[in-house]
Amino acid sequence: MFVQTDRHVHVGLAVQPARCRPLIPDTPGSALGQKPGWWCDGPGMLWENYKAEGKTAVERGQYDKAENFFHAAIEQVEQVGSLNPCLADCLNELAILYAKQHKYAQAELLFQRSLGVSVAALGSDHPDVAIVLKNIGILKASQRRYAEADLLLSQSLSLTNRVLGHEHPIVAVTMRTIAVFQAIQGHYGEAERFIRRSLEISEKTLGSAHPEVAASRKVFGQVLHTGHRDTEAHRAESQTQDIRT
Repeated sequence: MFVQTDRHVHVGLAVQPARCRPLIPDTPGSALGQKPGWWCDGPGMLWENYKAEGKTAVERGQYDKAENFFHAAIEQVEQVGSLNPCLADCLNELAILYAKQHKYAQAELLFQRSLGVSVAALGSDHPDVAIVLKNIGILKASQRRYAEADLLLSQSLSLTNRVLGHEHPIVAVTMRTIAVFQAIQGHYGEAERFIRRSLEISEKTLGSAHPEVAASRKVFGQVLHTGHRDTEAHRAESQTQDIRT
């Protein structure tokens, strides 16, 4: 799901299937969802089926149906326990659905609950906590609540740097998100600084032909466009096309 932030730039809010449930669509190697089996054993195992059905319904634009499936998934996980990462995962899915429909208040409540569950289950210094902080930051930015968004994204980046290291692909993704919102606010120098560093990390850790590098180059071009540096932007976009071909 993508949040349109201005006429040039789009930022992903959070849906990449893998393992138990990473939260970010453009994040390689997300740690979220790496659960010991006991977290979701027993009757709560049905949650995965409900969640999968919900995601399929979202893809088909059947939002009411998706909401019912996500609620069912949450109810199943809660039979196992109210403080486990799988519950945070399901809450996140429903929050994303609400955000997609611009139901921001409902989405924020669910993201905040997901954050609380993640901290309780995994501790405050865990990559999954950083992911939820980023999601809340993107949600606030989509409502033009930039001061709150900047703080949350900064906290997410700081935590990710601390627990994963300064040159991890997830760090690059968070920096890319920050760059977008800095550009939207007219902070072009800061935006360029973040996107250049994001691109540098992605190229170093993933290789120049990786889709993540193409994504960062695309945002780099968009950031340059917002700063009215069209010649440089076209050059960056041309490099993106070279990667894709």
